[in-house]
Amino acid sequence: MERTAGSVLAQAEGSIGTAVKAAVAQYYQGHDLTTAQTIRRATTDSEATKIVTAMRQGRVLEVLIVGGSAALGVVTGALAQKALGNATVKGVPVMSPLGLVPTVAGIALPISLSGRSMLAAGGLSFAAGAALYKMITAPPEGMP
Repeated sequence: MERTAGSVLAQAEGSIGTAVKAAVAQYYQGHDLTTAQTIRRATTDSEATKIVTAMRQGRVLEVLIVGGSAALGVVTGALAQKALGNATVKGVPVMSPLGLVPTVAGIALPISLSGRSMLAAGGLSFAAGAALYKMITAPPEGMP
């Protein structure tokens, strides 16, 4: 079988793609040492860059989870505020401060960036949902 320049290039591109996929999979499985070694063993800067870019961008599912967490945060914050009869303390909805719990956890926990983002987005959205419920259901100015 004769090897042409095109076939050699295609094989090299195929192995770069395989290396990138393997490194990204190892990264998401929490194998930090293996991921670091894979990046270090990259034969070119371009290959190492592809690996890092793929890890930095995250996966579509992670983006959907962060967005879902934010949407659920707004809904649950509003429902929690409603369940307490729209109670406030000095004008602040009583449920809003509870949104800080997952937000602080997201900042402090040594978990993945997507996990931290999910907690922070959900917590801040929870606080916003409680505040929005209070604003939407508040009686107009001058009415008892």
